[in-house]
Amino acid sequence: MRCILSPLLSLLLVAGSTHALADAKLPPNFTREILAGPEIPEPMDLAFAPDGAAWITARAGEVWRLDTASRQKHKVGTLESDVAGDRGLHGIAFHPDFPSTPHLFLFHHAKQHPQGEYLSRVVRLNVTGNGASSSLDLASAKVLLEWTGDEGAQHVGGGLLAHPTERALYISSGDNNKIWELKQYYNDPKNRAQSTGDLRGKVLRIGFDGSIPPGNPFVGQPGARPEVYTRGHRQAWAFSFDPVTGWVLLSENGGDEKDDHEKVLRLKPGANNGWPRIFADGMDTLTRTNRVEGFETPWFSYLRGQGGSCTGGLIYRAPKSGSAFPTNFHGGLFYSDYNRKSVRFAPIDPATQRPAASQSFAQNLPGGPVTLRLGPDGALYMIEYGGWFQATTNDAVTRIAFKP
Repeated sequence: MRCILSPLLSLLLVAGSTHALADAKLPPNFTREILAGPEIPEPMDLAFAPDGAAWITARAGEVWRLDTASRQKHKVGTLESDVAGDRGLHGIAFHPDFPSTPHLFLFHHAKQHPQGEYLSRVVRLNVTGNGASSSLDLASAKVLLEWTGDEGAQHVGGGLLAHPTERALYISSGDNNKIWELKQYYNDPKNRAQSTGDLRGKVLRIGFDGSIPPGNPFVGQPGARPEVYTRGHRQAWAFSFDPVTGWVLLSENGGDEKDDHEKVLRLKPGANNGWPRIFADGMDTLTRTNRVEGFETPWFSYLRGQGGSCTGGLIYRAPKSGSAFPTNFHGGLFYSDYNRKSVRFAPIDPATQRPAASQSFAQNLPGGPVTLRLGPDGALYMIEYGGWFQATTNDAVTRIAFKP
């Protein structure tokens, strides 16, 4: 969900859950802890500050700081946001040099445009104070990038990644198409997800000041937007960066048919990931039989089946301090699924550098995970969203830790 609400709108199957905490199933010696509950309504995303605190976005526009040790929390500011449909405040990322460079990046949807459209907007703000006195300087807000979307259309994206070595900001945007009009646009090269002149259905890459960084693949091409980094995405969702390999991973929601696939992509500049022309591993979206060549193969994917919504993927690395997971999890892929209310694990084959068969890790979570992050303490942090475009008692910020 950095606009997880895109998965919510098109993939959401259940409006809530009545599972008790005890119903969550984890491997032996792992615990699930609730760090914050429904007092943070409709939480969407989180990012860790250098002091270890988790900063959390809430869909209506609130930004919260949570001390993960004391569990003390406070609201640091509110960015007015449009919450119609699947919109709202979603992605959050700190400048790599924070707090010496006190910048916080946010992805939200501004209030409705007079023509009935809406604005997807990436904003940079200054943070003042520190610790429990931190707050957002709303007067410092600088719009780095924005684009319009159609009223009533779906898939708005919303993920952010402040790349620590490239010094660039990655942004995920959904295709904003209406799923019931697939036959009209699936083979149109000018479709939003395929056209390099449209910012929708893309991974975008800009400088921390909104400039165009070196390495963007479509710079100088006639009609192309220089911010475009990859294309052919349906509902590009959440990023993660692996410091060991240098890989940028992106979780993405696939189509709504049972044989469609959920994906974790390993991003490559200029790659065309095929949507809406293909689904899964190169199969024609409409015929479901013919193979279509020329598109990027997903790094990892799994069958949607009765309902799937991949919302996170990260490679586990042991922390510098804290309690690491057992070594069999090191260097493997954890991924979360909102609809299935689960987190699974897949070891990475050293020969192919791709994930192998996955196994159960966390099942029957009370809320569907819309965010999956590796904490500085070696624990997995999740935002569990319990409802359908509304706050519920199952909204929570949780942590899965290993207790030997």
